[in-house]
Amino acid sequence: MKNYLYFLFWLIRTWPMRWSFPKYKIMTIEATIDDIVLNKKSICRFGDGEFILMLKERGLPFQDPDSLLSNKLIETIVNRNEKLIVAIPDSLARRKTHKRFVKVHWLMFINNYGGRLSKIIDKNYYYGNSNMTRLYAGMKDKTKSSEYFAKIKTIWNNQDVLIVEGELSRLGVGNDLLDNAKSIKRIISSNKNAFTKYDDIKNNALKYGEGKLILCALGPTATVLSSELCTAGYWALDIGHIDVEYMWMLMGANQRTAIKGRFVNESNNSEGYDLDEKDVIYYRNSIILELT
Repeated sequence: MKNYLYFLFWLIRTWPMRWSFPKYKIMTIEATIDDIVLNKKSICRFGDGEFILMLKERGLPFQDPDSLLSNKLIETIVNRNEKLIVAIPDSLARRKTHKRFVKVHWLMFINNYGGRLSKIIDKNYYYGNSNMTRLYAGMKDKTKSSEYFAKIKTIWNNQDVLIVEGELSRLGVGNDLLDNAKSIKRIISSNKNAFTKYDDIKNNALKYGEGKLILCALGPTATVLSSELCTAGYWALDIGHIDVEYMWMLMGANQRTAIKGRFVNESNNSEGYDLDEKDVIYYRNSIILELT
């Protein structure tokens, strides 16, 4: 009863900020994926971590505060390249399809940062949906998850793919997420504070990514990278979380849990980072450059 009354008090106290927070135009997950597939668009995704860094509020567990990164995130969110989708979470505007923990998180986030964010986010721009990679754990109705993943797999169907990822991300290793790609090569960077090597990461993505679909999974660094690669004429997707969400669906997980062989920043990583022996050779053979 005490917890309920506290929550009710908090709900009433924070209502004005949420009520006055703009109703931004944000695509559905389906429309965002379709725009990528049909128009071969790049995408950069903003979530709570990118917003916190952009506002120079604090660092993240995997990325220290960095003024240059903050400034580049601001440049990214106002990038209006016609081949780029700038994406923000639909949780900022609508929350009916999300589980309770997601709703509460974003209501609190809006209460804490909404006033400052509303000065940056454009009410007239039609944003993509950054939850296009959050297709399982936070969804209230998980019956559509497999359909969403089937749709998103069509993006890299028969494509030569370059993955730019952290050393413990390991997209598509130990599952069939990327099995329909024509080929897969990887550039591996540090799992933490990847932005400290941003110039090396970008220059090598430009070098090895020509003519390829580039999948970026490097936290906030990937948000900036996908935008700047698009500006340079490349096809780049900020796709972090997709592999972890896919693994959770395959596991039938009821909550965000550890995954063997992966760094999962939303769990305790209790399963360890060793890959199964059958996956080690495949993974090592796909790496063309390590920047760790």
